Amino acid sequence: MSDKPGFHPDEVLFSVTAMCNMRCGHCGVKKSGAILDAKAALRFIDSCADSRVRRIGFTGGEPFLAAGLLSRLIKRSVSRKLFFDRIMTNGSWFRSKHELVSVLKKIFRAGYDGNICVSIDAFHRQDLRKTALFIETAARIWGRNDAISIATIKGSREKESRERLTRLAKLLNASIKFYGPKHAAIKKSGVFIKIFYVDLAPIGKAAGLKDPWGTKWFRDDLCEGPGNVFFVLPDGTVKPCCGYANDSGLLTIGSIKTDTPQKLIMNARNNRFVSEIFTKGLHSVRRSMERSGVKFPGRTKNHCFFCHYLLTEFPQKFSASTS
Repeated sequence: MSDKPGFHPDEVLFSVTAMCNMRCGHCGVKKSGAILDAKAALRFIDSCADSRVRRIGFTGGEPFLAAGLLSRLIKRSVSRKLFFDRIMTNGSWFRSKHELVSVLKKIFRAGYDGNICVSIDAFHRQDLRKTALFIETAARIWGRNDAISIATIKGSREKESRERLTRLAKLLNASIKFYGPKHAAIKKSGVFIKIFYVDLAPIGKAAGLKDPWGTKWFRDDLCEGPGNVFFVLPDGTVKPCCGYANDSGLLTIGSIKTDTPQKLIMNARNNRFVSEIFTKGLHSVRRSMERSGVKFPGRTKNHCFFCHYLLTEFPQKFSASTS
């Protein structure tokens, strides 16, 4: 990633399908049978290989429910010598051990050598016995001690999330270590599962889970955390980030069905809101609004929540282009 501010993605994150076998209480993804158009996605991977994009990742919905498409995208990425980031999964999508093994071997044989990240917390109420089987099976097929990681929500119901992580470790006959509020890992012989923490943004179905306003502002990082990626939704629409605000039309920068990576970057630079948050930051937007007389309910540590708040409460202040 460049040290210069601005929108300059080096990763494509495909939301390959809106299908999911779970209905989590905090999730804002609109579940449907939507699946990414294969021809458009394959063509976009080809065009990405000729740009600065170097990494490919997959999310959903539940991406393993579209294993055929997932395999095709992985094979094309390998052929274009692109690297992999991670596949996000709930680890409980399969109906039988046979289906689990069959799908995972298909993904492995397609050439996937990135990380598989499993969501485990108080909000993902999957059967942890199935998740443990998923982790053990994937670790055995890939044969790498770093093949699996875990993502867990923090900011609400953290005690329950910690209990579920501890239970999962026991099911894996492993030990779990919490290194303060930000780091944890599950360890056993030949397996090291790093646990990543994701801040809950109380929007949509999660709006009542915690008060988003407090006394401190977030640290502005020009959205380098969730942003600076081509986040591709199942309908082909592209957003500049995978954050909680990406359902807003004001964050749309194009479509893989019609636009090249170069055109998407140009679109992002011509989008007034997107351009400013990636070059000057969300605090620049905040200060400008405060100077115009806007008073916010408080301060928030979650910049994804604040982005969503701005685009939801003040959409009229942000036009789609800089013209």
